[in-house]
Amino acid sequence: MVHLELTNEQCRELHVLSRQAVGRVALRAQMVLLSGRGCPVPQIALIHDCGEDVVRIWLHRYQRLGVAGLYDLPKSGRPPKDRLAGPIVDAQASQSPRCSGHPHACWSVGRLACFLSWRFHLRLSGASVRRYLHRLGWRWARPRLAPARQRDPAAVGKLAAIQAAQEAVARGVGHLLYLDETDLHLLPVVRAMWMKGPRVRVPTPGQNARHAFFGALEATSGQWHWADHSTKRAVHFVTFLDQLTAAYPTEPLYVVLDNAPIHTAKVVHAWLDAHPRVQALWLPTYAAHQANPTERIWGLLKTAVAANRLAGNMDELVLAARQFFTELAPHPVQLPTAA
Repeated sequence: MVHLELTNEQCRELHVLSRQAVGRVALRAQMVLLSGRGCPVPQIALIHDCGEDVVRIWLHRYQRLGVAGLYDLPKSGRPPKDRLAGPIVDAQASQSPRCSGHPHACWSVGRLACFLSWRFHLRLSGASVRRYLHRLGWRWARPRLAPARQRDPAAVGKLAAIQAAQEAVARGVGHLLYLDETDLHLLPVVRAMWMKGPRVRVPTPGQNARHAFFGALEATSGQWHWADHSTKRAVHFVTFLDQLTAAYPTEPLYVVLDNAPIHTAKVVHAWLDAHPRVQALWLPTYAAHQANPTERIWGLLKTAVAANRLAGNMDELVLAARQFFTELAPHPVQLPTAA
């Protein structure tokens, strides 16, 4: 018969453990306390609704190891079925199914699991394949559409001209402005938002409408210049250029443009010829969206006034956009430091 004699210090330690430990460890501490009070093993087993051999195991463990013996030993867990499973899953997921003769454009978990079993005799459940993918940094996400990459043969020269203008402005010579335009649509822009309950539904207008905005970002100060018109035409762009030359009447003016039709129209070239103080710098074709910082301003505008809501009418939306631009803080562009 197992019977423990406990000191006052051991009793205090076991009392603390029985109150603070989680789950079975607290029950084991109570078994030891009951034994120290003279309870026989059968009675302790009846109290805790367990076998007498279980009680004896933990009493003996306490005799040999003290409080540490009441905790479970570390478990090694089941060894992996195949130590190369992770690298194989990663390598195969990195290749299109078409490379393996399948007509599908991308892998699903089930399709990948079937292929691994057939090709590598690696038998993994769909859940195991998914765990490997997450562990290796894969995620299930929606791709973005992007224009096909095409190289502008004059890109190097265009970028060099913009770099030279940036350096001149950094030395205090002239002003550098990035120009662009956008259409603000009555059709709401959808952006991520906090929501609770069912997915929020944003109503759409019966018929869409749009309004054109022209913008110019002065690189050094971050000053934002803008104008709006009902349509987006070359004559409106020329009017906006007049507005900019009036804002900067004396020094050289470098204006960075993309190759949109309203920028390359004959009336614009005629205006540039008549204003030699203004030098047009052209962004590389197919790269304007990434290289023009005014795109950031358009994103802020649409998120602020047009996202996730249907305006009552186009006039209301235009007024909100005008207020947004009036209150917009400067957004300086990072320019290289002059040598």
